[in-house]
Amino acid sequence: MRKKYLIISIIIAGILFSLMYVQIYVIRGGAGGVLYWNSNEGLMFIGENLEGAHMSPLRYALESFLVSWGDVRSRDDLSCTRIVVIRVTDKDVKTYVTDLPKYSGEHEGCIFDFQLFEGQIYALSWPKMLRWSGSQFERPTAEEYGAYATAMIRQKTQYFDPHPWEFDNKDGWSMRQFGATPHDSPIVLNSQPMTITFHGKSWPPKPLSVDLVRDGQPLQTLWTFDPEPRPVSKSQYYASFLRH
Repeated sequence: MRKKYLIISIIIAGILFSLMYVQIYVIRGGAGGVLYWNSNEGLMFIGENLEGAHMSPLRYALESFLVSWGDVRSRDDLSCTRIVVIRVTDKDVKTYVTDLPKYSGEHEGCIFDFQLFEGQIYALSWPKMLRWSGSQFERPTAEEYGAYATAMIRQKTQYFDPHPWEFDNKDGWSMRQFGATPHDSPIVLNSQPMTITFHGKSWPPKPLSVDLVRDGQPLQTLWTFDPEPRPVSKSQYYASFLRH
């Protein structure tokens, strides 16, 4: 009998130890972006983040329930994994993978905002500032940097933004944000009408995506991203947040 109780006690102790001290490692994605277009081209600037957390099996099992009650657990790690630019014209689509993530600090997400200033699009996280050249981001000239700094000083803020949240026909450009909900953006490039659609969070969950529909042509998916959380091994977890 004593042996039976001892075995049961060991099993219970093992279960309690696992629930309290063993860690489950979880990663999930996050993404956001913005669409700019003029009469000749559409430009989508999209940043992809990776978030990570480690928690006990008990917390993992109760996560959905706890979140529904407002107990949202903060992440343990954050990294900007990729920033892409998708260029659409009336003739073709090109995707550019940029080197902007290297400018983000350790354990930081995609820190850049994309702003239109004096007819030019910049990636900005002041004092970091880079200009979109048409195929890559480049350092601005001293004159460009100085002009933005002067405008910022006049506004007396480090978060100077020369335009509203979304706008139409400013210096020939219009802009829409990619938010949490689906968003259709009808645009016209060189007299050719088309629609760019951002598919945000949905239920049941499915990957985020950006689709392009041209008149008389089938839908074309330009970008997809799966943000759903998933458990990984400890080694996979820490490898995911190494900077290359």
